[in-house]
Amino acid sequence: MASFLDSLDPEDRVNVEKYRTEILKIDTKVKEKVSKIMSIENALVYEQDGVFKYGLAKTKHHYTFHSMVMYGHEDILKFVKQNMKGVKIQKGCVNFESFSDFPIDVFRELMVLSAKKDFAPIIEHYKKKK
Repeated sequence: MASFLDSLDPEDRVNVEKYRTEILKIDTKVKEKVSKIMSIENALVYEQDGVFKYGLAKTKHHYTFHSMVMYGHEDILKFVKQNMKGVKIQKGCVNFESFSDFPIDVFRELMVLSAKKDFAPIIEHYKKKK
C-alpha cells in the first residue's frame, strides 16, 4: 500500500484513502494489495478468492477505477453511465482526471450495488482457465 500511496501528492492521497475505505467497508469479500493493472505497475488491487475484482490506479494523465463486476454486469455499467458525466467510461473501467469527477457518493453507491452481485461465476471462470 505504502508504495502506491507514497507516489501521490497529499491531496490525492487523502482522496484515495476515502475510496479505499469505501471499498473495504462495503465489499468485505475482497483483499487489498499493491500490484499491477494492465500496464500500470503500482496500483491498488482488490481480489476475491484470488481473482481480480477491482483496481484503483494513477496513470500519467488520469486516475482509473477498474471493475470486473461492472464488466460482467450490464446494469452496473448502466448505473455508472447514468450517474457520471465528464469521465471516460469503458466496459470495465472509469477514467477520471480529478476525484471531483467521480464523486464519493456515486462511488459508494456503485460499491454497494457491486458488492451485492454474485461474483462466483467470474471466480469459477478464471480458476478454470488456470
